[in-house]
Amino acid sequence: MFDLLNLPGVKPVDLRSGRNLTVVAELIEGEIPLCPECAKPLHRHGRRVSIFADTPMQMQPVRLEINRPRYRCVTCGKTVTPELVFLDEKRRATKRLVDAIRQRCLGTTFHALAQETGLAVNTIKNIAHDLIEELERTVRYETPVIMGIDEVSLAGEYRCVITNLATNNIFQMLEFRTQDHLKPFFKTLPDRERVEWVCTDMWRPFKRSFSQYLPNARLVIDKFHVVKMASEALEEERKKYQSTLTKDERLHVKKSIRWLTLKRPGNLSAAEQKALEAVRQTIPALAIAYDFKEAFFRIYDNPNKASAMHAFEAWENTLPENELEKFHSLAKTVHNHYEDIFAYWDSPSRITNSYTECLNGIIKVANRMGRGYSYEIIRAKTLYAKHARKVGSGVRLIPPSETPIPTKGTSETVEYGPHIPTLVEIADSGGLD
Repeated sequence: MFDLLNLPGVKPVDLRSGRNLTVVAELIEGEIPLCPECAKPLHRHGRRVSIFADTPMQMQPVRLEINRPRYRCVTCGKTVTPELVFLDEKRRATKRLVDAIRQRCLGTTFHALAQETGLAVNTIKNIAHDLIEELERTVRYETPVIMGIDEVSLAGEYRCVITNLATNNIFQMLEFRTQDHLKPFFKTLPDRERVEWVCTDMWRPFKRSFSQYLPNARLVIDKFHVVKMASEALEEERKKYQSTLTKDERLHVKKSIRWLTLKRPGNLSAAEQKALEAVRQTIPALAIAYDFKEAFFRIYDNPNKASAMHAFEAWENTLPENELEKFHSLAKTVHNHYEDIFAYWDSPSRITNSYTECLNGIIKVANRMGRGYSYEIIRAKTLYAKHARKVGSGVRLIPPSETPIPTKGTSETVEYGPHIPTLVEIADSGGLD
């Protein structure tokens, strides 16, 4: 029979088809071995048939049925079954199947792999856990110069996501966003003096967590978290107006006015511009709130820090007293985080956390595709996405050391973590890895 297994020490003798393809194989016997305990000759003691999973063929799961002889030592009574180097006895599968699952288990769902291979979902999960433990020990990403910190709601808890904003790569995910979890992480962070900028939102525990341990880092509040507050303030004004309408009027205008007022003027179509002008004429109070929202957004259009600070002062001074309460709250928030908000104009390339926010969406998609996944599995699928890890990483030269003895430059392998834009492309194409 044609050797369709290509495995050492066995030969196929039969092929059966059914729900699975079953390849029946026999051991290629050599000399009868000696007893491993007492080194005395062994004697034949019957045969044993064992079944193992193997890599799929023709899009069907494969079962390998191996007929192995057994030997017994008449001196010490030990029974021996010849070992086969290609088998993973623990998983009841061939090593090549286990390796194939290791290659793919962080890039597709466990249920899909179980259907493809015929293995139990729990077996796939156990292989994945072994892989994750290995990756935790061996994979290290370079500490970012520009770091992004954000939270994502996952498996019923807020988790902390950390990114490399200089390269747009994932750096780390922590189980919780509390100071009790963040402080030890930053305290033991390798090369922590490399971090020059940290971009995050206005949640103070983030700053309290890293400020003590990142000696060269400066905080910049993420632009999008700041301007989002202006949109939320406008929404409050819209809801006030909407509450005065009848039920039929609310159903008619709720969605249209909401999207009109949240859009930036440059994104409005010609028809939407006319509709917004109609809103100005019929609801002047809402139009005033819209103009304040837009004026706040335009603060970030200023080319330098001084003009931006001046624009904010002018904006605040024109707020009407005893009106637009949420906009006054926004002004107060800016003052509470004044230095960190306006550090945006000091940061290189105007740092934002947009890629971190984008990553959060990808994490949630992965979570929905594998419902029931634990936090540890989602974290591993995010941190160790194989294909995306290749982008931006590689080998770089280390300059010669400045010592009296001249040395040649050497090289080192550097890895930054999965590339977020690549993860977006994979997610858009329907894949996970």
